[in-house]
Amino acid sequence: MNTHLLEQCRKRRQQRLRGKQETIGERFEKDRAALLPLPETLYEACDKRAGRVSSLSLVRYRGNDYSVPVCWGHREVLIKGYVHEVVISCGAEVIARHARSYEREDMIFDPLHYLALLEQKTNALDQAAPLVGWELPEEFAQLRRLLEARLSKRGKREYVQVLRCWRPFRWRKSPTQSKMRCG
Repeated sequence: MNTHLLEQCRKRRQQRLRGKQETIGERFEKDRAALLPLPETLYEACDKRAGRVSSLSLVRYRGNDYSVPVCWGHREVLIKGYVHEVVISCGAEVIARHARSYEREDMIFDPLHYLALLEQKTNALDQAAPLVGWELPEEFAQLRRLLEARLSKRGKREYVQVLRCWRPFRWRKSPTQSKMRCG
């Protein structure tokens, strides 16, 4: 199909429009010579907005809340809304990436963003909204049971520390994303 389309385009370039002396291809080359050169840097096709991180470590973009690591609370951030994702930066550092939601009043959490806080407030581990629906391998539930059985109250904190060390395979940094300084 691509070959057929290319062939048809080449044929069309040889044709003349009614009342014109040059072919479509000749007119195209004149137009191209008059155009400005492409910019040196790539254009980011996104909606950029300034925002502020709330006390709940959330940033609002287009009616939805997206999480950022708790250490970035109460800071001014830049929110870039792409078609498929939302990228949140503070200064030159990318601090969070989320798949974009087109729902209304949706809350999009990354559980990893809240583990530093949960390490300090371990009693909130079972009720933490950001962890709802976080599907971990069964081995993590077994590890938690063992840690709590052996270390009682300290077991929860140890479990959260293990979670902080773990990075799921789906989470990868892009080459332009710098290291997160916190958490």
